[in-house]
Amino acid sequence: MSKMHNIVRRNLSGPKIGGLSCAVGALLFVLASCGTAPTQSVESQSEEPVSEKVSENMSENIGSYGTGYAFNQPRMEHIAVWAKDIDKTAAFLEKALGWKRHPMVFGVAEDNPVFGGMELAFIDANGLWVELVQPTTDGPGMEFLNQKGDGAIVELDFFLDDFKAHLKDYEARGIELIGMDGLPLQNGGLLSEWVLIDGEKVPADEFLSYLPFDLARGTSIELATEDINGAVILRDTLWKDSPRTPKSAPHTDYVAVLAEDFEKSLNVYTDILNLKKSASDIGVRREWMGFDDQEHAWIEANHEGTWIELISPKGSSKGVLAEQGDGAIIEIGVEVQDIAQYAKELEAKGITMTAGDDVALPVGEVAVTDPKTGDRYASLPLEQSEGMRIMIFQRGGPESAFNKR
Repeated sequence: MSKMHNIVRRNLSGPKIGGLSCAVGALLFVLASCGTAPTQSVESQSEEPVSEKVSENMSENIGSYGTGYAFNQPRMEHIAVWAKDIDKTAAFLEKALGWKRHPMVFGVAEDNPVFGGMELAFIDANGLWVELVQPTTDGPGMEFLNQKGDGAIVELDFFLDDFKAHLKDYEARGIELIGMDGLPLQNGGLLSEWVLIDGEKVPADEFLSYLPFDLARGTSIELATEDINGAVILRDTLWKDSPRTPKSAPHTDYVAVLAEDFEKSLNVYTDILNLKKSASDIGVRREWMGFDDQEHAWIEANHEGTWIELISPKGSSKGVLAEQGDGAIIEIGVEVQDIAQYAKELEAKGITMTAGDDVALPVGEVAVTDPKTGDRYASLPLEQSEGMRIMIFQRGGPESAFNKR
């Protein structure tokens, strides 16, 4: 995506932000900006003991979508989605998919002179997190939302184990990572934040960087590491005893990304990010978007079974690229075990699936079936999903694109 989202994340922890209020059960804590806490370089960062109130809560939930990988292997932790109304989008995702909203609410103060007010929320999408971002006042944030549209998926966010090692590796490869403002990293990518827990100030630092936009082939790709008490770590830890999305809920299987130059875009994920590519080149059926021919790859994004589907339209399908743009994140794919039963349950909730982008399904059908793979597809209606493209699918038999993967 554009640098606009990068500015959002910078201002969340930058010197002009009023703070971030989060209520988790009876616990209220405020994430303040690096302007209100000393900023230290990576090398000089003190080894202050972590607050016992937080560290004693650390559990197997730390890095909920980040364990089980080789050391410092990037793994996709969340995606960012712009929303006109976070509450409506979150309510729909729970109603349609059973995905739970994290009780932590955070955002940017409305008097922020640089960006305007922002509200954010995390949704547990059973495979990764969805970060909803809603501008609340006029300003660049609202303008960006109006440009991209409600429900636009705008960023892939990867987590690492060792940020300094990550920086050295990229430097050795001749790749200069950038900050949220598109400029070279400052302070080694450190964002010094703190959290108030029962009146006690606790560090909540984060280290982050971005692939240069042109190198990432038009996709906004964040690479970050949380301090032991980073905001995302606290998100997982402080939700330990709260309801999580059950593993039986529909699972986020893939995030689809467009590519104008297939080999160069594939190189971003396999050579630069060092992610694994499946040998299968069988993709998802997408006639509803004008795809009649495509080059395709599956890339393993995290240990929770979530993939990046890289798609390069060919022939007459190239019109999709002109409309969406190189590197655009066009949809997420969600797996259900029985799409007919799922469709029946949705109908009882007043939700009728489509063939995609509100194209009606054939009369009497609950899904479109790919004759080559046996996979069955349908989409959640855009007018109810608040513009977020969500493809629902059920695997076919042995020839399923997802089984071949």
